[in-house]
Amino acid sequence: MGAPTSEWRRVDAENLVLLETTTGTVAIELAADAAPAHVAEFRQAVRAGTYDGEYFYRVIEGHVAQAGLEFEQRLGDWPLLPLEAERTVPAEGFTTLGNADLFAETAGHRDGFAAGREGEQEWLLNCPGALGMARNTGPDTASIEIFIPLAPRRYLDRNYTVFGRVIDGIDNINRLKRVDPVDEADIPEFFDKGEDAAKMAFAARAERLAGNEILKASLAADLPEAARPVYEVMKTPSPEWEALKLSKRDYSGIPAVVHVPPMVLDVCSLPVPARRVNAEPAR
Repeated sequence: MGAPTSEWRRVDAENLVLLETTTGTVAIELAADAAPAHVAEFRQAVRAGTYDGEYFYRVIEGHVAQAGLEFEQRLGDWPLLPLEAERTVPAEGFTTLGNADLFAETAGHRDGFAAGREGEQEWLLNCPGALGMARNTGPDTASIEIFIPLAPRRYLDRNYTVFGRVIDGIDNINRLKRVDPVDEADIPEFFDKGEDAAKMAFAARAERLAGNEILKASLAADLPEAARPVYEVMKTPSPEWEALKLSKRDYSGIPAVVHVPPMVLDVCSLPVPARRVNAEPAR
């Protein structure tokens, strides 16, 4: 039997993004409290159809899957965003993992998002499935180019803004074709060789990135109610979450385990569970 509904929280439709890709649908929950400017601009880009027909153009094994318009000259008038990689917030509502972390003074979760804390500073972590915003060298140079870590990339913590996480369909991200990015300097025909050359260049890009297309990006709030998926995330804290953490760090009761490992849990190894549900009101 599943956990009582009271131990799960409903994902706000304004914070639920659906990426329909050639490998399948990916559901993302946005962390509006942690990175409000990034979430607002991402919502705007989704609603403008900016990602529709675009690609995951940089997919590096063991690193990240990155998507968007790819080239600086295509970003146009999208405003540059302030770095929102961390914030000052009281500890109330933050649930500690329960053991030491290599990168943060304290690791744990807030509202289902993996987070680190040091004093009153808190930041979301670059665990697999996190949604981050790519940028240039300067800290305030991000706009709408997104990335999703395929493996823990904790050295990026506090350096790049994480503003959401995949709650369903991470397998569809992992199935993307691995491709290296193309430097703008290597394809001048995209921008300065006339319309026909540009069309040919975009056709070549589509062929190179076949299989990594974002067919459609949508906010759940903008879909007809009958077609709107509903997701719930296990509450952190909750008794079921504490029990789940314990089950993943204590192997002493398993007969096949000859040498019992230390009771240590890596924060990136156990994503907070999410589930798709019927649209009945949560209790």
